[in-house]
Amino acid sequence: MLWDQFVANRIDAIYHSASETNTSEKFVAPLVRGSPLDIAEHIFSSLMWKCWPHAASSDGTVLRVHSRFEDGVPGLFTQIAPYRSCFDAVVAEMEHKNRDEIDAIAGLTFEEWGFEPEEASQWDNVYPAQANTDLPLPKDRIGKLRFHTLPICFERGRFTIVEKLPHWARTVKNNRDQEILVDRLAGWALCVPDTALEGWGKVLSGDTPILEGEVSTTAGSDSQIGRPSKIPRAVTAYQSIYPDGHSCSWKDAAESVGEDMGESISVQTLRRAIDVINGKEDHDD
Repeated sequence: MLWDQFVANRIDAIYHSASETNTSEKFVAPLVRGSPLDIAEHIFSSLMWKCWPHAASSDGTVLRVHSRFEDGVPGLFTQIAPYRSCFDAVVAEMEHKNRDEIDAIAGLTFEEWGFEPEEASQWDNVYPAQANTDLPLPKDRIGKLRFHTLPICFERGRFTIVEKLPHWARTVKNNRDQEILVDRLAGWALCVPDTALEGWGKVLSGDTPILEGEVSTTAGSDSQIGRPSKIPRAVTAYQSIYPDGHSCSWKDAAESVGEDMGESISVQTLRRAIDVINGKEDHDD
């Protein structure tokens, strides 16, 4: 299976990048994508989107999947951020009195990643660095890796479209695309044409860079493969310039932050950065 091949060949690089990023001075905890497995899944699904994903029914019907959010994020592969996922998972378990829905969709390797403190901005969760980055991860460490994000439209591991949107889908903003997708293709298996996988060998071998370091700290709906998110840097710049908040206009504040970053940012991006600072950014994609 493509996912198994991807993890076997790229998890070392992704794990190294995640642990290195998590311990860097510029690490912004609320924007972490989760575990190395979560990061790998995000990269994998983004690559699959570029390979023209299709859905196949049990009777052999195959359709191209087109569902995307307005900002370009593949709605099919959306994940909820780990901080929010741990709350949503507990709420789902309390309401259903079991973990059946969580296990079926998020997989048995999903695990809540800590609740305390209550503010995401105060997290200090990190992944330990590899002792020797020239050697592959020990098998026992790979076996202990867990997902910390909740998928919404697809079942993890099986890569099929969910039979119905899970309990936690209601916490995601603007998920009309996902409702339509699941209503139409519930239970269908995800696949890609063989002709779209001509460069897959280069991805597996590492000849095609996938920018694990940038992906590991980008916020979902603001990021694309090959384009790092501006939000972590906007957070750092804003806190440096306006430690007590800004009293000028949003436009002037965005210009000042952009000048400090060395690139322009929109007022919308600045607002999202401030939401992160205030702990209001509650989901990933």
